[in-house]
Amino acid sequence: MKKPRLAIIGLGNLGRKCAEAILADPSTVLAGIVRRSGSSPAPWLKAPAVTHISELKEVDAALICVPPDAVMGIAKDLLQGRIPVVECARLHGEAFLRHKSEIHRAALFHRVPAVVGAGCDPGALSLFRSYFALLVPHGHTETSLHTGPSLHHTLAAEGVKGVRKALATELKSVEGTIQRYVYVELEPSADAAEVEYAIIHDPLFLDEQTLVFPVPSIAALEETNRGVLLERRAAAREASHASFLLEARFDEAGLAARMMLAAARSLPSLQAGAYSLLDLPPGALWGEQRTAAEKEWM
Repeated sequence: MKKPRLAIIGLGNLGRKCAEAILADPSTVLAGIVRRSGSSPAPWLKAPAVTHISELKEVDAALICVPPDAVMGIAKDLLQGRIPVVECARLHGEAFLRHKSEIHRAALFHRVPAVVGAGCDPGALSLFRSYFALLVPHGHTETSLHTGPSLHHTLAAEGVKGVRKALATELKSVEGTIQRYVYVELEPSADAAEVEYAIIHDPLFLDEQTLVFPVPSIAALEETNRGVLLERRAAAREASHASFLLEARFDEAGLAARMMLAAARSLPSLQAGAYSLLDLPPGALWGEQRTAAEKEWM
């Protein structure tokens, strides 16, 4: 089957991450980049760089990577040219629904599909929030960003035998209590359980709940620019007392790029109109890799 050729509109941080994601994906082809006239050259880019999408050949879809206030105009221009689009404008609630509705009208008129809100948040985190709510229909969802690392607690964790490097952060739980997250890069001979016990029972860590997570590389962890805690708890009246927790660190632009690429894979299966990620079956996000994904993850 012919690989879809994807264009990127904008070459800021998100556009660069999208280019990297497409170049690393064997199922898609980077058709080119549309960027402002006079922009500085990008010698690493292995694709044409033009000032208008009409200068590119065989574009099957476009990933819009521009500031939110420019998304609507660019999306309408692309749809008018019968080019399917994926965008990730940071809108929520009623503002998101109005945005989707306007793009939906343009997509229907020009008879092409579009996926909106396919970034990080809205986007990937929206899917987790939705799935958690399906599993716990009566409850409360809390999304909290990580605070910065704590130097004092980090140094204390690094003093534990078997710890090569450490990184400690604090965040507030749904109940308002402070939780401490300690990420540790272990020596090859270290016992993870012993390290966890030593950190949790260190007097410095006894004042707050402490969770210890071994990671392959603290340096790689520090390169990420966002940490999030997403928690869904059942209402007090619910007998199950179910709760779901997602704790993550990630490069926000990189995560948005991977979500946009996944959304682009779904475009060939869609009718004309605008779709959010909640409109799409999860298998559609895998595109031609759907069968392999079903075999591995089901």
